[in-house]
Amino acid sequence: MQIKPKWDDFIRDEEPKTAGIVVCKDDDDNFLVIRRSDIDERAGQWTLPGGHIDDKDRSIEMGAIRELKEETDISCSRANLVFLEEAKPDKFYFWAKKWSGEVNVLIPNPETGLIEHDDYKWATIEEIKDIDNTEIPIYLLEKALEMSKNETNS
Repeated sequence: MQIKPKWDDFIRDEEPKTAGIVVCKDDDDNFLVIRRSDIDERAGQWTLPGGHIDDKDRSIEMGAIRELKEETDISCSRANLVFLEEAKPDKFYFWAKKWSGEVNVLIPNPETGLIEHDDYKWATIEEIKDIDNTEIPIYLLEKALEMSKNETNS
């Protein structure tokens, strides 16, 4: 008699989880980048706001908006979030064509109480290219910039 394995036998913590990442651009074509704090295994790495989609999120977009708010205190509506690309499996990037608020990265995570990021800056694509400790997909920033220019011209 063959025993069917349980689903738990197939699920591993190291499997990639779905993530929603948000590209925010200011009026001067600078992009918001945030630095991971020392609680993270990638401490010091510059990244874009975003994170894992939770079971309570109604969609990837809503999870990305929640992560943006939790990590930066910036708000964005679903109507102002534009899909850019799934850059890696389960890594969904969006452009926030409109957002509001003042950036604050020193907000404790509501689940853990830990501060996940310790610094932020607004940087041009060229400045981001010069950052050593980052995995930001430059081509997606360029795509968001192009979309922004097309929206302005229409």
